[in-house]
Formats: sequence, C-alpha cells, structure tokens
Amino acid sequence: MKSLCCRSILAIGLSMGLALGAEAQELNISMYADITGLDPHDTTDTLSYSIQSGIFERLFQFDSQMKIVPQLATAYTSNAIATEFEVTLRQGVTFQDGTPFDAQAVKANLDRLADQTQGLKRNSLFKVIKAVTVLAPDRVKFELNEPFGAFINTLAHPSAVMHSPQSLKDYPQEAQLRLHPVGTGPFTFAEWQQGKDVKLVKYDHYWQPGWPKVDGITFYPTPEDSTQVAKLKAGEVDAVYPLPSDLVDTVKNDARLDIQRDVGIYLYYLALNTQHKSLQDIRVRQAINYAINRDIWLKVGFAGMGTPADSAMSPNVQFHQKQTAPDYTYNPEKAKTLLKEAGYDQSQTLQLWVSNKTSAVRSAQFLKQQLGAVGILVKVVPMDSGTRNDKLWGVSDPKKAGFDLYYGGWSPSTGDADWALRPLFATESWVPTAYNVSYYSNPAVDAAIMAGLKTADPVGRATAYAEAQKLIWQDAPIAFLGSPDNLVGKKKNLSGVYMLADGSLVFDQAEFK
Repeated sequence: MKSLCCRSILAIGLSMGLALGAEAQELNISMYADITGLDPHDTTDTLSYSIQSGIFERLFQFDSQMKIVPQLATAYTSNAIATEFEVTLRQGVTFQDGTPFDAQAVKANLDRLADQTQGLKRNSLFKVIKAVTVLAPDRVKFELNEPFGAFINTLAHPSAVMHSPQSLKDYPQEAQLRLHPVGTGPFTFAEWQQGKDVKLVKYDHYWQPGWPKVDGITFYPTPEDSTQVAKLKAGEVDAVYPLPSDLVDTVKNDARLDIQRDVGIYLYYLALNTQHKSLQDIRVRQAINYAINRDIWLKVGFAGMGTPADSAMSPNVQFHQKQTAPDYTYNPEKAKTLLKEAGYDQSQTLQLWVSNKTSAVRSAQFLKQQLGAVGILVKVVPMDSGTRNDKLWGVSDPKKAGFDLYYGGWSPSTGDADWALRPLFATESWVPTAYNVSYYSNPAVDAAIMAGLKTADPVGRATAYAEAQKLIWQDAPIAFLGSPDNLVGKKKNLSGVYMLADGSLVFDQAEFK
C-alpha cells in the first residue's frame, strides 16, 4: 500500500466564535483573460482550470512543490507492471447538490473521461483506461489497457475532476454541462458573464472544517497588463494573476502590496522545424542552443526571475535529470564553428512565429538578435493566438508547416516526466496528434519514454527518463530556454493565494489577515 499523507490544513489565528462573527469578506482577482468554460473534462487552458478548481476537486492534487497529495482519495495500490490501480476514497464528502461522493461517482466521471466517443478535449489523456470497477463505496479499481506508470499523476491532472453524477444526468450535453458545474470544492458557481466576470460563493458544507475563509470570489478578465496593476493599486482587486514581470517594480514600490513568487515548471523553448533542410543538421540545432544567452533571455522576458534550462523539462518535474553534455552555456564562437562545419546557408531567412503578446514579441526580438550575431537571419512573425493555433497545430501534412522556428512553452500539468516529454518529443506526438511541432523523431527516445510507462517502480522510471532526457538534449530538436518563476501581485494582508508550479492559481485557502 502506497499511502499518502493527508493534505495539511493551515492553522487559524482566530477562535471559531470570532470567525463566525466576522464581517463577510469578498475576494476580487484580476486575471489576464476570460475562461473558456466550466467543464474541466473539456478544457485545455490553465486559466480556466484555475477558476474551475474552486468548484471541483480531484482524487489527487499537487502541493506547492508539485508532489502528489491526496484530495478525494486517501491511498492507492498498484501491481508491478502498472496495469491495475486500486484507490481508497475519502468518506463523508458530499457534492454541492447534496449527492454523496463515492466510488459510483468516481466511475461515472472516469468512464466519461475514458470514453473516446465523447469528443471531449481531454478524452485522449485517459484513453489508457480499460475499465473502472466499484469494489466498495469507498474503493475503486482501474484496469488499464497497457502499462502506464504515470497513472496516479494523470489522476492529479486538473481535468480529472469529479462532477456530481446527478449533474451529469441532468446535463448530458456538453454545451449545458459547461454552464452548470457542480463539484465537491469549497465554492459553488454563481455566475459567468462572458468577458466581464466569474462569480463563486462559499460552499457552507465543504468537507475541510473551517474553510473557505472568504464568502465569495469574483474573477475579472483584464487583458491589458498595466490596467491589471492599476486596479490592484487602486484597491479595485485584491490580487493579479499572473503579475506581469515588467510591472514587478510598480508593485514592489507600493507598501500596501506584496508579490508571491514561486518556482514554475513551464518550460519555454524555441521549436526547430526539423522538416526544413537546414534544421535537419544536428550541428545547426546545437549551434542555435550555443547562440542564446539564457540569463539575458530571462531578464528580457521575465525580469530575470526564473531558471535557465538544463534539460528538456524543468527541475521541479518528477524524474528531472540535469544535463551537462553538450554544455550549452552561451558560446557564440562555438555556434559559428558548428554552422561553418554544417555549411549553413547564411543568405536564408528563418521565419520565427510567436504570439502577439508584448512580452513574447520582445523575447522573440531578443532571440532574433542573438541568432543574427552568429549568422542566422530571422524574421519575427507575430500573430494572434487564434491564427497561430490554426496555422501551427492544425497542419496535417508536416511538409506544409510554414514556420522554421516557433517560440512557445509547455507546462506538464501532471507534474510527471511522461507528460513533459511524450507530447513534445515522441514520434507519436507529431502535430496534429499532439504538440511535437519540431517533428522530431528518434526511435531510442521513443523507446525510453515508453519504458518509463511500463513500470510503476520509481527507480525504473527514473532510469528510463534519464536516458530520454540525455538523448533529447544531445539531438536539440528545440532550443532549451528556461522556466520563469510564477508571480502573483496581491494586497499585503491577503494570504493563501499563489500559483502552483504548473501555472494554475490556488485560492481555496485565501484569507485576509
């Protein structure tokens, strides 16, 4: 039995009598965009997951260090080859509509996630599930159709939430369910005015005694960075998610405000389209990595707050292994030598695609300058997110991909090496199937990634992923950049509001002191 310690509950400084008599407090948070819906099963963006986390809960969750902790589960067991998992459930929990949380509820939700005919955005993440069996009201068994050592981490993915089974029956169509969320979380859904705000209110029968501490939360989409911070300084909102790095000093210089800074696992990279002849040469790809000063990149894009890349995934991802060979420390002369050896055609201009967000364009311009200094001409092509997504992820024929370089990032929301590596570097993950936009393929990497899934033994998984990281680092299908820190601007008297390493916002233990 692999038991997990219960999630710690923060001590409170007020007596229960004082807490009951306290004046109702509302929490107002500015966020950079609007949500896309309220069904985590059909969601792909971190911002929406963040707001949904106030309503819904999962069997397992991550702590601030991206370590697995129980939420609606208390323990689990698995067989040696990672094809069967038994999970013990927390008792005494009810959904916000009064429906009891039990093994039948888990089965209803995971059957829905595993059913590939549903057409939900997260169905593919759970296609490994063969059957879900109720063993007892508080025990459920998962049978998988192949070994999958990352299964518990997948159950901690923000999409793997528990809807009320009654809600699933009442709203069988996704178009309706996404507007009528009912979970076991600390807040119930009140209202969503698209483009204006999302309102949640306190759930009085939440299973964690004493929580939540605030009576309601309103989230305001505010795309303009300066407007977000202006609202914080004016007292119109209590927190800004996330705090734009170029406005850090504005918050620091206000004695009433504070910055919550936490390590992230969002790896930024420059994808190199290996379908294009000049980027098929490993010497050219390695030269690009030598040509970039990662410390200055962090300063340009993220006020210097973050960690330069030392592998194909961030240090806080499970099974991370630091790489030293090659040593991609900034070395423009080494880059020039490699380009000369490869016979690189310096008359060509590479297309660098990037979103039109100000900070992203600024970073892309810096990368253009760095590559230009070693003889690689680059044209920066900004585009809105909708256009970029269609042009980048919608291509069915790799040879028709129109970019040479793509500046973006990836956050493995399972916190595990599998979801950090497989979507970006496995041959099976070429666009449009997943996110391998470099069109990188190495059979040895594929074998190592799959070996990491064929066992539940941590030692065996670590060995497999160490090999995968070593090979990817050497092959350089991307320019490895780094992981910025996560920043939340907030009022000084507000605690319990911060970002997890995957970039999602935590607010279930928000409290004004």
